[in-house]
Amino acid sequence: MIALDLASIPDFLYFTRLKLFGFGQFANRSKVPCLYPIPLFEMNQIDFQHPSFRDQIRFYSLVCVAATLMISGYMYGFSSYYLGWFAFAISAFSVAGNDAVQTLGTFIESKKSVRWIYKVAALGGLLTLVFCYAWIVDSREIHFNRLDEFKPVSNFNLLQLIAPLILVVITRMRSPISTTFLILGLFGGQNIEKMLSKSFLGYMIAFGTAVVVWGILVKIDSKEYTEDHTPDPRTERRWAILQWFSTLFLWGAWLAQDAANIVVYIPRQLTALELMAAVSILILALGVILYMNGGTIQEIVTEKSDIQWSKAATIIDLVYACILLFFQKWSDMPMSTTWVFLGMLAGREIILNFLTYRDAPYLETFRKVGKDVLLASLGIAISIFVFILASQIYPEGNSILPKLLR
Repeated sequence: MIALDLASIPDFLYFTRLKLFGFGQFANRSKVPCLYPIPLFEMNQIDFQHPSFRDQIRFYSLVCVAATLMISGYMYGFSSYYLGWFAFAISAFSVAGNDAVQTLGTFIESKKSVRWIYKVAALGGLLTLVFCYAWIVDSREIHFNRLDEFKPVSNFNLLQLIAPLILVVITRMRSPISTTFLILGLFGGQNIEKMLSKSFLGYMIAFGTAVVVWGILVKIDSKEYTEDHTPDPRTERRWAILQWFSTLFLWGAWLAQDAANIVVYIPRQLTALELMAAVSILILALGVILYMNGGTIQEIVTEKSDIQWSKAATIIDLVYACILLFFQKWSDMPMSTTWVFLGMLAGREIILNFLTYRDAPYLETFRKVGKDVLLASLGIAISIFVFILASQIYPEGNSILPKLLR
């Protein structure tokens, strides 16, 4: 039993409130007696962004086991229904894990002091509401019309099934690959050109929007964007609360835009039991991602300017969510939200460096931006290669046996 002096209860409640909303860095620990159970409120100190060699061995061993099970099930003629659900479970971890950097990255970065269970409850609760709403409104479908241009799959080919595992490995390598191209490209190759055009346009629009938005914000208060700026604790506490709402807004917008990349593996129309299973798997994947603080790919957000502060993260979430909603209303064709996010971060980073005359040289800023674009371009190249490979091996689309074995 943990002892707690009754006189410390006000401070206990104060500190707990700080930790809940994510501004524990402003809490004055000296106010709390030594009997205060601090360890219960500390996040784990495992560095998931820089895994050890042993961690890597463990991770890739699990990937090999999953690949072996998938390939064995496919070769022994397991039902495509169950193979699809297995691929869906892997896709939930891989797609959400790769895209977490754009949807939850800023939230994770500025809310590391918040207990894991609170974040899972909030984001998982919204996920449940969003999918239940789609299930009711869209005749038991939960892809938000993003799969209308893609024919339902009755028999998956092997490349379609192992694509989520390829994505898991690429994510581990810190590459912000487009999950839309890698996954959906294998289900409707005739739409790749349209998806590419929409994605590159999204990058340019997001870049321009970021330049305008943060250019105006810097002109309003340039001191706030200097490298040595530390926000006022009281103001930061207000923004920390607002960030919960902005993150939920962005999370909902992303689910409506990119959920198709995951649910493409399960039946288009779901029973109530199937819906519960799908939501449970997605929440489990979300919990793992939050526990790992985004994983290795989170470094893309960590190295950007001042994102650890709640105000900066909140504004990024709101701008990004609005851009996603714009494209969602514009066309039902899927797009790479990764490119939209990288375009916004690039525009923000460049305009902040230019207008605040930061000490960091321009070459360093363009290096960060260029690295993200290079990794994303590499991801597209891999996606197109996998698609071309699939079209050669499976010229008839979703044939059970590859061309070489028929």
